[in-house]
This record gives sequence, C-alpha cells and structure tokens, in this order.
Amino acid sequence: MPKGKGEAKKRPGRSLVLVESPTKERTISRFLGKSFVVRSTYGHVRDLPERKMGVDERNGFEPTYVVLSRTKKLLPALKQLANKSKKVYLATDHDREGESIAWHLTRILNLKESAFQRITFHEITPEAVRESLHSGRAIDPHLVQAQQARRILDRLVGYRLSPLLWAKIKRGLSAGRVQSVATRLVAERDQEIQGFSSEEYWTVGARLEKEGFPPFEAELELWRNEKIDEGRSFSLFAEEYRVRTTRLKSSEQVDGVLEALGSAGFLISEKQAREVRRRAAPPFITSSLQQEASHRLSFSSDRTMRVAQSLYEGVELGHRERVGLITYMRTDSTSLASSAQGEAREVIGSLYGASYLPDTPPVFQGKVRGAQEAHEAIRPTTSRRTPDSIAVHLSVDQLKLYRLVWQRFIASQMADAVYDTVAADIQAGEAVFHATGRQLKFPGYLKVYREVEEEKSQNDVLLPPLEVGDSLRLLELLPRSHRTAPPPRYHEASLIRALEKHGIGRPSTYAPTLKTIVERGYVRVEPKDRRMFITSLGAVVTEGLKSFFKEIVDLSFTAKVEERLDDVAEGQCAWQEVVRDFYDPFCRSLQVAQMQMKENRIEPIRSEEKCPVCGKVMLLRESRFGKYLSCSQFPKCKGKISLDEHGKKRVPEETGEKCDKCGLPLVIRVGRRGRFLACSGFPRCINTFSLGPDGKKIPQSQPVETTEKCKKCSSPMWLRKGKRGHFLACSAYPRCRSTARVSKEFADSLSSKDPN
Repeated sequence: MPKGKGEAKKRPGRSLVLVESPTKERTISRFLGKSFVVRSTYGHVRDLPERKMGVDERNGFEPTYVVLSRTKKLLPALKQLANKSKKVYLATDHDREGESIAWHLTRILNLKESAFQRITFHEITPEAVRESLHSGRAIDPHLVQAQQARRILDRLVGYRLSPLLWAKIKRGLSAGRVQSVATRLVAERDQEIQGFSSEEYWTVGARLEKEGFPPFEAELELWRNEKIDEGRSFSLFAEEYRVRTTRLKSSEQVDGVLEALGSAGFLISEKQAREVRRRAAPPFITSSLQQEASHRLSFSSDRTMRVAQSLYEGVELGHRERVGLITYMRTDSTSLASSAQGEAREVIGSLYGASYLPDTPPVFQGKVRGAQEAHEAIRPTTSRRTPDSIAVHLSVDQLKLYRLVWQRFIASQMADAVYDTVAADIQAGEAVFHATGRQLKFPGYLKVYREVEEEKSQNDVLLPPLEVGDSLRLLELLPRSHRTAPPPRYHEASLIRALEKHGIGRPSTYAPTLKTIVERGYVRVEPKDRRMFITSLGAVVTEGLKSFFKEIVDLSFTAKVEERLDDVAEGQCAWQEVVRDFYDPFCRSLQVAQMQMKENRIEPIRSEEKCPVCGKVMLLRESRFGKYLSCSQFPKCKGKISLDEHGKKRVPEETGEKCDKCGLPLVIRVGRRGRFLACSGFPRCINTFSLGPDGKKIPQSQPVETTEKCKKCSSPMWLRKGKRGHFLACSAYPRCRSTARVSKEFADSLSSKDPN
C-alpha cells in the first residue's frame, strides 16, 4: 500500500487501471507505459453480509452491501490513487460478475461518471488491452442487475431454506437453486440404477471369407423379415440413453437360427459405397472444455477452471515477456474473430500444407440454450505459440490444458476428414447379415486432434472388394450372450452436459456447483473413475425438496429462472419482478414445509465392530469420500476403518517391506486420492509413501534447507516438492504445519541442492 501512495504523489495525472487479480495486474503492467498504474482488487470488493440476510423483502428486495474485510485494507490506497488519477479504467472480467465488481468499485471509490470508463478485453495481450483503452464505455446497468438478482435469489433460498434443513435433517446443511437440481439428477440416476432389471439377449455374428482375401465379420440384422435389433431409447430425467437388446431372448432361439444357417449359402445381395466427410468440432466453450479435460486429463471442473484462469491471466515466458495464453475461459459462444481465423490458416498452411485448409474459414452456428454475452470461443491468443515452443515455461497442468485448447482450435479451422465407406447386405437363407467397412482417405483435422468418440473407433475396418452376387464362404457362426446394462452413473463431464442441455446454470457456475455438492456431502466422487454417487444425506435432502419445494429442483422451472435473468441482462424486464415471481411461491412452500415436513435426521449407525485403537464400539458414518467406521469416542479417539463401495472392510494388502521409522510392516491402503503405502502401525506411526503407476514405492524427496524462518514458530523453513510444484514447509512439521508458496525462480535457485 505505501508504494501506491508514493507513486500517486510522485507522478500525478496518471491513469489507474483496476483488475481483479494480482496475476492480471502483473501481466497488464508489462503492456502499459509509465502513464498507467495497474492495481488489483483481489476479487469482489462488496457483498451481502455474512451473518445477516442483507435483503429487505418488504422494500423491493433492496440489498445491503458491506465492504469485504480484505477490501478495507486496500481501500485507502485505492481511493488515494483514484483521486490522483486523471482517469480510472475498470478492467474487470468480461461477464456479468465482472460488470458487477466494476459497479461496486464506483460506489466504494465515489467515482463520478466522468471520472471512469469500463473497459473489457477477451484476451490479455498488448494489442487487446491497448485497444480496449480506446473503446471505454459506461457500466451496463442491466448486466449489473442480472448479477444482483442471481445473488439475491441465492441468498433468499439459502437463508430461508437452511434453517429448515437444520431443524428437520442435520445442522450445517444448505441448499441452493442450481446445486439442488444437480444433486437431484445424481440422486434420480442412482434410483434408476438401483431399480434396473437386467435382461439377457443374444446377437449372432458370422465370420466370412471371399476367396483370396482376408476374412471379415458381419452381424445378423434380419431374421425371417424381422429386424433383430430391438434397441430402445429412453429419456431419463435429463439425459437420453439407449438400451440395446435383440429379438433373440434365449439360447433355444439362437440354436434354431444356427441350425437353419448351417447349410445356407452366403451371397452379397446389396452393396453401397460412398465418401463420408466428417467435420471438426467447434472450438471450446466453458462446458466443453470442462468435459474434455475430464475425459482426457482426468481434471475436475474446478481444477480445469483454475488452470485456465492462470493461462488467461498471464504466464512468464522469459525475457520479461508475460502474456495471456488463452482467451477468456467463461464463455458459451463458438464465434471467432476473423483475425484469429486468418492467423490459424497461416499456421496450418505452414505446419501441414495447403491441402489441410478448407476453402473458407469454418463458421459454427448456434450457442447453448440461454447463452449469455457474445464472447468468443476459448482459443490461444496467438496460434503461432505452439505448445512445444513454450512447454519449458509452463507447469505440467498448464501445458496439458494449453495443448488441449491449441489443438482443438487449430483442428476446428482445418479441412474435413474424408472416409471411404462400404456397406454390404449378405443374404443367407431366411437371414440377412450386414457388414460395414471404413478407410481413412484424407485425415484433415484428425492430423491434429481426435474427439473421444473418434479415438475409440480410430482403426480402419477393411472389407474385401465385394460386388452384388459374390459368393462367400462361412468360416464360423459367432453367437454372443449379453445382458442389458443400466444407464451409466454421472461423472463431472456428463453432469455438466446435462445441466447445459437443459439451460441450468451458466459458464461461471458449473465448476462451483459441482464442487459445492461434493464438499457438502450430498454427492461423493469415486477416485478411480470419478463416477458420482448420491450419499444418504444427499438422498434425504433431495426427497425433502422434491416433496415440498418442487420448483427448487424442477429442471424446467430452474431453466426458466435462468432465462428470466437473461431477460434482465438484455433490459427486457425488471430484476425485482424476477425475484418476486420466484420468491412468493417459495415462501408459501416454506410455510407448508415448516408445518408438515417430518424429521429425518441423519445419525451414525451403531456397528458390531470394535475400535482397533481403544476397543470401543464403532459407528457407521458417511462422508463425501464414502462410508466408513469411526470410533464412538471420537474426537477423543480417532480410530477409523475404511469401507469399500459395498460397505465391506478394506483389507490392507501386505507388501513385505518394513517401515523405516518403526520397523513394522508396510501395507497398501486406499484413500481419497487412491492407493498409497502406509505403516501398519497407524495411527501410532503415520509414515506413508506414494505409489507410482507400476505399484512401486515412490521415494520421498529430501527437503532442502533455506534461510527463511517460519512466521508462526520461527523454525527454519524447508523447500519441499509436492504434486503441484515446490513450496516452503516448516521444519517443525507435524507440530507446526505452516507452509508458503515460492516462485519458480526461487525453487530453481535451490534445486541444485536437492539430492533428488
């Protein structure tokens, strides 16, 4: 802060640029000359009070805002800088939330309309930032009101509904509009899976050969003029899925087919050959980025957005060059700037050749349902900056995500992939078999990027040259037994897809919504494959909301509220009207629930197990990580037994290795982050080791001593290496758990001392 005051005195008349984050501040400061001062607000500056409603329901839902505690520390310096500046530029993010932060800044800094300008940019590059300074505007009140209406709705629901859940189910619970719908989707998918009745069905294949060519397979399609495939499509709650069955329900039916086909001749009755073109997927929007990062990189939506934020705000590339690497990552538009498309065409031409360029730049039509502001899609700020050229400057996560964004964008601007396909019908008595072949003729965009579905079927399926009337030799019939499977459990990617499809939430809400329902224990995520399971608590809360607050968990109603908020953002209706239309029926439902909802408290269940530490009875509990047994004397005794997804005790695997601290055997246990090596003397000995992909122990890196002192206990700080890079940790651990982040340069300067 003193630095800011001093600068204001030494260089009066400069312009002030306000952004939300320190990283953005450091990046933009590099672009602007000495006539600008860039300062960060560290996020939101005002909000509704923490311990009070802060909304006057009798006076048009008028909100009462309070300055956040961290903002109070910044405020004197920001005010002095604003007063000394000839112009204040509010450069917060290009969305409703950013518009709202800018509006709050004008209030707490007492800025007159002539003293400030609102500027936005879709990418943090020198050109984009400088251009925005020449296109300043006033704050859009409609965007501010839309964000305010959303915040007030969430506050009203949370503050009115939470006490009811505390009284009827469990203290500390909360509920929100979007998170309640997301929880309901997971709960109802769980119910469908539990109630699903599996059925047996059969398919029949034939391994055939044309003389002089390799054999191929065909599938039985018609039997006695009836189609074999009986697949049924279902629309279940929020997502369509298909159950594959056939008319062949028993082995007896199959035996009859096989007997009839044993003496039949196989002839080509129909053939169709054509060229199929496959177009590249559009560049990423927020939801598709989160889905692909989940599928390909196993990133949670929250992790994806954190890494994307760092790429957007700016990365040090050496030689004092700090620049944003991707465009704004909260967007629901697939539109692209013509300049970006032109640059991409140059890169494609130089890297892959002119044959990989379409005649004209592709145009991707349509947005997701209820799309907000007309942003661009997510793309690299420059296509010339290839992932390999900047890999040395990025963290592992940053490189993975940047490569994904770069490849998807470049592929979206490339020529179609072209396949030669052949389909043939094969007559065999009263049966018709069908065979298909596909061969890649021109890779097009597949040279750079394959979608997940394309990767699963990337191998060519070749058929021999076939003509109508050709005779084939039957090598063998292939009867196969199957069972119908229930719809798959949600994982983060599919749940985001379901929310997006029905217009629930917006780009900025997907990640925090999913994070919230997991952290509050309504949903748990399986570490291995990230499948989502409803917890007992989530099921009870969902049933209570469905019984008394249908509008809260109703898909169409919640989507309609989002559409009304969009109307507010476009100036088509007043925000108070939207809030009142929601709040009045909600209050009536709340009164009914307070009188009629029965108590359904979630209490731990007594088990027959004895605590391995103190011998007392253990209780069955459930958290967001699954069910487990804990000592009834907790927190006095912290004895605990892990359970698997079937409720059975996890038996540690013996390894034959000894603990280097106490000499007891080391065993393999399963925790929230997967398998790890631990001392069998736990909790008396807490020695643990990570396990590599091959199941072998990963040696612990030795800490490097530094001259830094712990701010809590004054012990020396050690440089350690974790999953996300180096950090400083107190040498008095575990008595003192103080840690601190370090710069890459600081870690590199000590890396030569690290024996590992």
